[in-house]
Amino acid sequence: MEPELTRIANIIRRGGVVAWPTDTTWGLLAACDQPAAISRIYQIKGRPPDKPLQILAADADAAASLVARAARDRRWLTLSRRFWPGPLTLVAPAAAGAPPALVSAGKVGLRVPDDPELRELLRELGGYLAATSLNRSGRPPVTGYREVLEFAGEVDYIRPGHAGKTASTVYELPESRLLRRGGVSAAAIAAALEEAWTNA
Repeated sequence: MEPELTRIANIIRRGGVVAWPTDTTWGLLAACDQPAAISRIYQIKGRPPDKPLQILAADADAAASLVARAARDRRWLTLSRRFWPGPLTLVAPAAAGAPPALVSAGKVGLRVPDDPELRELLRELGGYLAATSLNRSGRPPVTGYREVLEFAGEVDYIRPGHAGKTASTVYELPESRLLRRGGVSAAAIAAALEEAWTNA
């Protein structure tokens, strides 16, 4: 692992919060098992405590391990195989071992990012990180580096780079409900699910 990633991993292990240019938008990252770091993310954003963060996972298997077995049905498998790594967040019933601070109403939101270096960092840190978009609550996600620098005094490290400009799509299971439009269209999700049922 390159020296900068090692440095970032160590910051996160010590309870730090990192700004990272993800494949969707700029994001805030922290360890899932560091309540103080997660609280800092809420403070930085001014985010209401009842709005959960998502979890970034190193791969689909890591993500699936945090989802209740009964929820890993054909829809889960179809969407995770078709759109991961990529800009789709799946919200599904949480497994018993999911990080409690990131479970809301019995569910957890998961995504595998399309960023090889971020996935390498995730693997180094056990497969998961708490994550959310970098922005003040109620404001659009940050996409430009100049805007990121406004947060320099509030985070422990800013990873240089260029983020994507479109947030992830958020899709809830088992309700098959679109919660947020983003990088994967509703039509693409519907087509993938229809194809899976047709070929079953």
